[in-house]
Amino acid sequence: MSEIEPRIGSSPWEDHEYVRGYSVMVAPFSSGDLLGLRVWPQSDFGPYVSVWHRTPDGDWSIYSDGLSLETTCSRYWNPAIQQASLTNIDVTWTGPNELRVEMGEPHFVWTMTISAPLFLRALNAVSSKLPLWSWKPGLLRWGREWMAKRLLGMGDIDFSFTMPSGQDTIIMPEEVFFIEESNAELNGRSLGDPVQLETNPTIGGVPLPTRSTFVLGQVHMETTDPEEYRQTREQAQRSVASSSTATVESDTE
Repeated sequence: MSEIEPRIGSSPWEDHEYVRGYSVMVAPFSSGDLLGLRVWPQSDFGPYVSVWHRTPDGDWSIYSDGLSLETTCSRYWNPAIQQASLTNIDVTWTGPNELRVEMGEPHFVWTMTISAPLFLRALNAVSSKLPLWSWKPGLLRWGREWMAKRLLGMGDIDFSFTMPSGQDTIIMPEEVFFIEESNAELNGRSLGDPVQLETNPTIGGVPLPTRSTFVLGQVHMETTDPEEYRQTREQAQRSVASSSTATVESDTE
């Protein structure tokens, strides 16, 4: 996962934008807090990282380390959240299956250990080889959703939905892992022990898994405003090119 090349790329699907990398779709804790993590080395607007937090009262915040709020997770989820801000986020693989996430403001430390039992390794070996087009037919997506619910214990989730931004979206988990251990502190407050929920939590009406779930994959979103997309992408390309932190894909290929 750490070898995914940072780049500004583009979706192979016409009139779509995309992200690719790894994420914690959701991590529920005994305090009632929920966490999420998005690490997207590749997207239409450059690499970025986002940490999601939902309070026990249901208020969502998204903290992002990227070029701008318009080019990170807030682009898609802003209508459904109460707070969005840019901050420094450090994501470190401290072992082959151990991850540490730190933020300075707000002060935040999150460690986790991921695993995959034998049956999940076999499932990942098959899923990671399936072509991109296999996510378009509704019947094939339904089969994956059925396995996520019945085999992986993720509850009633949808791999195809409409973002709060109004963009039709397909998420494509290529490999799925379970989170064995998870500890987090936010501004000195422990979030407690990891738990599995009875019902799916939601953000903007979009269901998230009931258990702590780590995935490698990509997401493709329909572009609803081509002119805004063009201007935002051009600005991102100039910013990334000047910083030399990622490969910039040509729009003419």
